Amino acid sequence: MPPTQEPPALAVSRASAVVQDANFADSVFVSGLQGPTTMTFAPDGRLFVSEKNGALRIVANGQLLATPFLTLAVDNDNERGLMGVAFDPNFASNHYLYVYYTSIAGSIHNRISRFTANGNGVVPGSELVLADLPTLDAANHNGGAVRFGLDGKLYVSVGDNAVSSNSQSLNTPLGKLLRFNPDGTIPTDNPFYATATGLAKATWAMGLRNPFTFDIQPGTGTMFINDVGEGGWEEINRGQAGANYGWPMTEGYFTNRPGLTQPFFAYPHGAGTAAGNCIAGGAFYNPPIPAFPSAYVGQYFFADYTNNWISRIDPNSGARSLFATAVPGPVDLDVGPDGALYYLARGTGQVGRIAYTASLPPSIAQQPASTLVSVGTPATFTVSASGEPPLTYQWQRDGVNIAGATSTSYVLSAAQLTDSGARFRAVVTNGLGSTTSTEAVLTVTSNKPPVATILTPAPGATYTAATHLLFSGSASDQEDGALPPSAMTWSIVFHHDTHTHPAMTDTTGIASGSWPIPNVGESSANVWYRVYLTVRDSVGLTHTTSRDVFPVTVPLTVTSVPSGLQVLMDGRPFVAPHDTTGVVGVVRSVGVESPQYANGKFWAFTSWSDGGAQSHPFTTPASAATYTATFVETSGGSCYQIQSERTDKWLTVDGAGKVVAGSATQAGGQIFQLVPNGTQFKLKGSGDAFMAVVTNQLAMSANFSTGEAFTRIPCGYGGRTRVGFQASSGSAPHWKETTPDGPIQSGDGGNGGACNPADGGAWEAFYLEPVACPGGNTSPVCGNGTVESGEQCDDGNTQSGDGCDATCHIETSGAGCFRIQSERSDNWLTVDGTGKVAALGTTQTGGAVFELVTSGSKYKLKGASGAYLAVVADQLTVNATLSTAESFTRHDCGLYGGRSRYGFESSTGTARNWKENTLGAPIQSGNGGNGGICNPTDAGSWEAFYLEPATCPPPGP
Repeated sequence: MPPTQEPPALAVSRASAVVQDANFADSVFVSGLQGPTTMTFAPDGRLFVSEKNGALRIVANGQLLATPFLTLAVDNDNERGLMGVAFDPNFASNHYLYVYYTSIAGSIHNRISRFTANGNGVVPGSELVLADLPTLDAANHNGGAVRFGLDGKLYVSVGDNAVSSNSQSLNTPLGKLLRFNPDGTIPTDNPFYATATGLAKATWAMGLRNPFTFDIQPGTGTMFINDVGEGGWEEINRGQAGANYGWPMTEGYFTNRPGLTQPFFAYPHGAGTAAGNCIAGGAFYNPPIPAFPSAYVGQYFFADYTNNWISRIDPNSGARSLFATAVPGPVDLDVGPDGALYYLARGTGQVGRIAYTASLPPSIAQQPASTLVSVGTPATFTVSASGEPPLTYQWQRDGVNIAGATSTSYVLSAAQLTDSGARFRAVVTNGLGSTTSTEAVLTVTSNKPPVATILTPAPGATYTAATHLLFSGSASDQEDGALPPSAMTWSIVFHHDTHTHPAMTDTTGIASGSWPIPNVGESSANVWYRVYLTVRDSVGLTHTTSRDVFPVTVPLTVTSVPSGLQVLMDGRPFVAPHDTTGVVGVVRSVGVESPQYANGKFWAFTSWSDGGAQSHPFTTPASAATYTATFVETSGGSCYQIQSERTDKWLTVDGAGKVVAGSATQAGGQIFQLVPNGTQFKLKGSGDAFMAVVTNQLAMSANFSTGEAFTRIPCGYGGRTRVGFQASSGSAPHWKETTPDGPIQSGDGGNGGACNPADGGAWEAFYLEPVACPGGNTSPVCGNGTVESGEQCDDGNTQSGDGCDATCHIETSGAGCFRIQSERSDNWLTVDGTGKVAALGTTQTGGAVFELVTSGSKYKLKGASGAYLAVVADQLTVNATLSTAESFTRHDCGLYGGRSRYGFESSTGTARNWKENTLGAPIQSGNGGNGGICNPTDAGSWEAFYLEPATCPPPGP
């Protein structure tokens, strides 16, 4: 841990950035900001700066206005507060601006609101709340940037709130880049609108950790998103609709991650100017009138908050160049209407300005400030200037040059009472002229500075999460005696590795207090808190002291049985065993993916040593702990050879590892093992190769963890298993042999239509033919989604009611209750007064509820009365008991209109499938149905029905 450090003296800090090109100069544009977070130029040239405490400040004509434009009631704990502002593209006429802040209304949550401006103030009562984000658990990872795109939509970056699983969930807007209409409604063309829920429908891109800033390039609309990293990388992601940037599965560059989008640029954690720890600002250099040389136009400038540098990168070539160093904690960048690059320096509460100064005379950007010092202490005066280099400086006292005082600062090493009232100024000169600063007056007092003393926390104090950090102190002054609490100001800063986060903001007027230490947020152990106490005496002299409080930590191990499988720690994947260190009391999480493939075998998760679910949180205990995930070997799934319906050829793998329909005979086809992965499947070929989508072609180039998980869609038709496969991303993600004998297409190369062998524009159906797996597996397995010889499964799930349990034993439980709709007439099945089943209900609620009870691989149907369905005189009749009820085979008729369609077949008769032969009459079966294929447009075929889940009626007495 770094040693205890005193904060800088309270004298005004000056611009300190060192620009690599001597033709540029850095200067202070404005000072006096309190906890600045972001800044944005208004269309009229005013600069609006957000402060954490909820104040939105205006800089007009180079001056920070005393009265804020707007002051919001915010929670400013840690990284919360006022975090973003954007101006409506039609601001000149409608005066709208948009802000992102942490609201305390109801619960603590981040809010997006629109306000109306009236000059340098806000119109009272004009707030229109556009979106209230979920209640916050952690105080960090808020995101908070807002920008308008060229499409007129409002884009908002939102952090994961330190819960990494949020980034991959379409049930929450956290960890996303959101897109709204200007009135706060959600555009229906958002890429996840149909699949996400609630406010997550606003998701435009996902898989982000803490996208604190982003920018959109004028003219092109190119978006770069700056995502702050966790373990090793900082990322610039090119904004793309529907993109998934991979957090928490990956950060930085990666290979074989189907469905994820690589960062445009990533740099590693570490020291120096080629590394960093917190990407926090970015801006495209495309001002209306460029003031930088042409080589800079169109470049993207970005900054690292902890390593204090600014770099630029070419959005086309990716070529990166260092631009400036020694920038004091940059958190935001912007390009001004004057063509200069502005940076927001959190470390000094200033806005800096970097201008191209070739052929310009000197200009004073920041004047020296008057100062008060105690006798015998140093007094420092600093000036900031720009102009064509080289610049020379000459300090003057009372109008007379001071020998040797030729730098940007002048220090009077030990001020005396006789120096009080002296006036200091600087003359700045270059080859094109000179200019003189205003005079700063030195005041020297015989009073001594006060003394601040921190009583608690005591030296060496430690903390655990979910407790309170207690602090107390005293203040004394040689002249004033004991100072009251009103002279004391406390603050707490949270340190993580080499950078800091605000914890408790400046709090004045108390001699003691407490601050709640959160148990969610930063999971790392290289953290600590620094408590500051500043006291001020009656004449304005100050003294600051600090005390560091370090965490109580314990070693943690996450492992697996057998060893070497993948485990998830806080959502990030590691090979077990994985050792880490935790802060006692912090909530962490462990998890595993199941099944997994390792050393030529498949493994299924069975339990955690602490009894938790497959993925679950835990509170870091007070002593060392090991969390062990136990797996058992599993068959991994059924093996098949796969035949293209369009060409009748069998899939093979060519010499380049691409999957093609290349064999005219089944014997020449590749054997693929379909491995269940949740509700999807991964496909394993020969050896350890798994299928991925590479440049929209199926390729056997991945391992199990990086292989693509495909959705298998039933296509119906005939007695063979006919299915389509869909990748996880792309505009046309379904498999299709677009070019005969060429690689099978997917991603953006397939087609979004329905499987139809007669339609060349549709995606393709494939036949799965069961075969023995290589290496000793002899047959397909229960639970693969296809009924095969000797099996009792019907739909591939291992939940109660699917026809088989997890070990392929026949189940006898119910498969759930449903209302059943006739596809032919659109009416819902009801039971008439004679117990006959007919399609009579015109509304879903008017339909009868039937319970499907598994009977081996078939089903018996139970009505609400408790009686079961039988076939009487070729009509469906509810009059049987469980033992006398008819067992029906359920056939998959494929998808139609996004809904699953099924046909039902009785056990006897020449035309056994259900059919509404006469509309409104009892449903026919046995010898009254039809032996054809379910087809809603073919009156001669048997019928398909839709099953809509319903609540089962309560059991009878």
